[in-house]
Amino acid sequence: MNTILVNTVLGKVENLEELLPHEFAVVEGWQKSGVLAHLFLKEAGTGAVLVFNETDEAKVRELITQLPLHTHFEKTEIIVLDKKF
Repeated sequence: MNTILVNTVLGKVENLEELLPHEFAVVEGWQKSGVLAHLFLKEAGTGAVLVFNETDEAKVRELITQLPLHTHFEKTEIIVLDKKF
């Protein structure tokens, strides 16, 4: 079974405190609907790692664009993993 991991690197965001509640609302919706398995925040607010249950890479790419902070990502790395155990 595949799992998709998304590693984001966040650039400078002037209105971060304003955007964060909206960002977390989107992520919480994904978690409640079963699309997102885990969210890990990086130290010092430098980005996040998201682990998706969704196995369609194109769908995950589309979901990432729904994040209010996605335009501030300096880097977005999508890694498809084949879980063995």
